[in-house]
This record gives sequence, C-alpha cells and structure tokens, in this order.
Amino acid sequence: MSDWQSHFTFLQLTDVTVRWLSKIRLLRQTPKTMPLRPPKKKIPGLANDDYYYTPEGFVVFTAAYHLRRGYCCKSGCLHCPYGFKKKEE
Repeated sequence: MSDWQSHFTFLQLTDVTVRWLSKIRLLRQTPKTMPLRPPKKKIPGLANDDYYYTPEGFVVFTAAYHLRRGYCCKSGCLHCPYGFKKKEE
C-alpha cells in the first residue's frame, strides 16, 4: 500500500481511481525521480527504424523517418537530416 492509499483506508477505491491517482502522483515527480519504464506499445503506422525511445520514455524520430517524410518541420529534431538547428532563446 502506498503512502496516499494509507490515508484513504476508509474508502473503497476502484481500480480506475487507483490508476488515476497513481498517474497524478507521477506527474508531480521530476524527470530525475520518475521511474524508468520501458514503452509498452509500438506506434501504429511507423516502422521500427523510424523512432526509438529514450531511457526517460520520450519518442525520438530517426533521420530515416525524416527523409521518408520529405520535409523539415523546423522543430529542432535531434536527427534532422535537413540541417535545421533550433535557435536557443
């Protein structure tokens, strides 16, 4: 039982409520304290070489994906094959 669950022992919480409360608790954590979780789902419509996940769980698109897309989105992507560099502000 987690800390927040011990405060609500008099309530009958549904599984959905427990999952929701767990997500809210995760949102309050900083990236350094967040638990690392492997991705659970493959992204539909993309090949395995189109993207990868960072240890923090972020999606990073590969240069191969950007080239197949055919244009630069000017978002400062890590593997931009078009040479766009986002300006530091």
